[in-house]
Amino acid sequence: MVNFSITIDSFTKIKSLENTIKTLVELGINNIELSGDPSNFYSQKKLELLNTFSISVLGVTGKWTSSKGKMTPILLTSDHQILSYSKNYIKECVKMCNFFGGSFFNVCLLSNYDLKIDSNHEMIPNKEKKKLLKKSVSILSDLTSFSKDFGVYLLLEPLNRYSTPFCCNVADAIYVTSSINNEYFSILLDTYHMNIEEMDFSDSITKSKNFLKHIHFADNNRKMPGLGHINFNSILKTLKMIQYNNYIGLEPVLDINYKDEIAQGLYFLNKLCNKYKM
Repeated sequence: MVNFSITIDSFTKIKSLENTIKTLVELGINNIELSGDPSNFYSQKKLELLNTFSISVLGVTGKWTSSKGKMTPILLTSDHQILSYSKNYIKECVKMCNFFGGSFFNVCLLSNYDLKIDSNHEMIPNKEKKKLLKKSVSILSDLTSFSKDFGVYLLLEPLNRYSTPFCCNVADAIYVTSSINNEYFSILLDTYHMNIEEMDFSDSITKSKNFLKHIHFADNNRKMPGLGHINFNSILKTLKMIQYNNYIGLEPVLDINYKDEIAQGLYFLNKLCNKYKM
C-alpha cells in the first residue's frame, strides 16, 4: 500500500510547526519532509516535538530558491565562494537529515552561467547543456560519498526551465545520475515541473525507473492532486507498472483552506491507488 509524506515548506507561511504537526496527524499523515533550513530546524527540541506526535521524517527538502537574507545554493558556478557555500549547505542538510532519521535530500542544479540562447524561454542546446552538466559530476560524486557515510541518498530533482535551463527534465537527470553511477545518488521527480517539461508522463517515468527513489505530487496549479488538470490516473498506473514502492511526497502550495484541500487530494489519490491496488 502506498504511503504519503508531505513537505513542511507547504505550511511555513500558515502555521507554526507544532500546530502543523497536530493538523497532519488529524488528517492521517504521519510522514514529513523537513525544510532544508538547518539554522531553524536542526535542534533537539524539534526532534522531541516530532517524537511526541510519532511523526517520521522521510527526508529533507532543500531551499533551492532565493531566501531573504540568504545565498541561494548554486552548484554550476565558477565562483569558488558560492560553490563552497553550496557544498557546505548540502553537507549540513545531509547531517540534519541523518539527525532526524531521514533517508534523502534533494539536489537541484541551479547555475549562474549565462549560456541561454533564448533568454525568454531559457532554452539551450543539449550539446551545450551536457558540457556544463558534466562539470557537476565530480562535485556531486564527492557530495554523494559524504552523504553515503550518513546513510542519506542525494536525489537529483529536475526543475522546469523557468528555474534552471540546465537540469530541467528527466533526460538531463538520467544523464547526470548515470554518469555518477553510485547507488546513493538517484532521482526525485516532481509532477508540477514535469507538467511543463515532459512530453509524456508515462514515458518519462518509465525511462527513470532504474533511478527513481522518490516522487513529489502537485497539480499543474501547484495545488493538491485532483485540483488541477494533470492526469494522475496515468501517473499512478505507470508507477504501478514499474513496481514503484517508495513513498509519494505531497508538495502543494497551500492557503488558509488547506485542511479541505489536503482531504480532497488524499481522497482523490486513495481512490486511484485502490484502483491499481497500490
